[in-house]
Amino acid sequence: MLQNWELLRSYMLLGIDNLESEQKFIIYQQIYVFRRLLRLGKSLQTILNILQKSQIHNPKKHFHQIPHAVNEMSTYSVYIFYFFFHLIENIMVIHQMGFFEKTFNHQLLKIISHSFWTLGLLTQLVFYLNRLRSNFRRESEMKQQISNGISNQEFISQIRALTNERYQFGLLILRIIGDLTCAMQKAQIPEKLLNTRFNRGLVALGGLMSSAIQIYLQATREDKKQNVCEV
Repeated sequence: MLQNWELLRSYMLLGIDNLESEQKFIIYQQIYVFRRLLRLGKSLQTILNILQKSQIHNPKKHFHQIPHAVNEMSTYSVYIFYFFFHLIENIMVIHQMGFFEKTFNHQLLKIISHSFWTLGLLTQLVFYLNRLRSNFRRESEMKQQISNGISNQEFISQIRALTNERYQFGLLILRIIGDLTCAMQKAQIPEKLLNTRFNRGLVALGGLMSSAIQIYLQATREDKKQNVCEV
């Protein structure tokens, strides 16, 4: 969150105090580099997540059901995209630390790595939209069962659980949208599609929204494994 706050401050100071604005932007870049150092080993963690999920869940189970199949494919795709994102980021960090003599085009690698992050976020968005659709379907089926002997107390309890689940999915979708502004900017997607770049303010607000939502979810989540596709 501090990283995006410095970026927002840099944007707000443009045209008012350009020197201070540039200093804030330098701080933003330094925090970004520090976060990349913290990501060392993230690609290995992603592999462990894939292996752990394959042991817990049987991919063939209910695979004939389209919503379940979409969830399974989306989850594995997200992990794969994030694996390559973290792997390329790790290579760039290790190279900057002087472990490789070979010269790398860091600008190109950054575009490629953040393209993988963008693909991961878009796939994650499909995952949660599909979960949201399944949530509404379950609620509709439950309302039809009210005439089949289900008690009012049980009905209210289950509806409340589904409503809370939708609220969580809504926050996660907003978090993904916030992250997309950052990922797409570094992948230069706005330049290629719209012939323009997002301004610092938009990217900073997207990052702040994502960070705030993540902090809130971590503070309120009862089941720490609820979100299966974390960056």
